[in-house]
Amino acid sequence: MNRKMVFYMIGKIVQAEAAMLLLPLVVALLYKETPLPFLITIGIALVLGIALSLIFKPKDRVIYAKEGFVIVAFAWIALSLIGCIPFVLSGALPNFFDAFFETVSGFTTTGASVMTDVESMPHGVLMWRSFTHWVGGMGVLVFIMAIIPSVTDRSIHILRAEMPGPTMGKLVPKMRNTAKILYIIYICMTAVEIILLLCGGMPLFDSVVNAFATAGTGGFGIKNASIAAYQSRYLQTVIAVFMMLFGVNFNVYYFILIGKGAQALKGEEFRAYIGMVIAGTLMI
Repeated sequence: MNRKMVFYMIGKIVQAEAAMLLLPLVVALLYKETPLPFLITIGIALVLGIALSLIFKPKDRVIYAKEGFVIVAFAWIALSLIGCIPFVLSGALPNFFDAFFETVSGFTTTGASVMTDVESMPHGVLMWRSFTHWVGGMGVLVFIMAIIPSVTDRSIHILRAEMPGPTMGKLVPKMRNTAKILYIIYICMTAVEIILLLCGGMPLFDSVVNAFATAGTGGFGIKNASIAAYQSRYLQTVIAVFMMLFGVNFNVYYFILIGKGAQALKGEEFRAYIGMVIAGTLMI
């Protein structure tokens, strides 16, 4: 096994998480909250990530299936351990195990929460909590593969190790371009949802974090009554429709964009998914 490549990639992934933490840091500053929890976490992530990348810089950067599985396993542990630090330092979840649970729930888009009063939480913490959902919605490592410059086509083994289902393929010859295409679609859909929520009278911050939670299909809310707190059938409908849309395999959207929509819509997975949604809706 190429151990140096494994630790090198973990270092790059941890550095990418430091970049992800800039968003909640900016939000904390805008709302005049203490930025220290995020600054300290970013510092830890950068020091650890750069150290791993320099110490274990490999000569051979080829990634095979076994390296892919090991990278995914360690990356999830590293991302969750570092990602829970802001919850602990901010006092939002002072218990480490509660903070770790919340972070794992966010990145995996499970949506289970140990927070009993989310409305009392700082805006920066709520942004980070929902942002973990958004990143996890497409797959944490898909996001990271899209932004790390040193990614090679062999890195598809990382995605195959993370993604559920029988096969993880490439839409275009370059694996990194595949990740970028998926994220362009993902970002555009998120932006459309934010605009529609704003049109329904939802505040900007609420629109962004609720769109992130919807995109991840996990549903982290920022109100104790969740979306029911807004008392708007329009907002509930927008979120319900987009949660269904985000649940569709994004390959379908790509094929629609290149004019092969009919072929994509005939897929067994898409038809089964839509069938279950319709059946479940009628039953309810």
